[in-house]
Amino acid sequence: MKDAYLKATVVVSLQRSKIRAHVAKVCEEMSERGERGDNPVVTALLWVAGIAIAVSIVAALVALGTKASTKVDGVDLGK
Repeated sequence: MKDAYLKATVVVSLQRSKIRAHVAKVCEEMSERGERGDNPVVTALLWVAGIAIAVSIVAALVALGTKASTKVDGVDLGK
């Protein structure tokens, strides 16, 4: 039992050192390259807003077309 505990302790300590080394490497790389600036939440919000604006423009054009069509239906064009 003591042997298994010792092995597990060694494995965990090795993993901790590997994780620390990886985090240090990532932090160094981030400081060298800088932030990319793309935030997925902001990107999703911009896409949703753009689609909503496009749909509202189309709906307004359809409403105007329908309104104009009903006004033209009663006009005699001299057939």
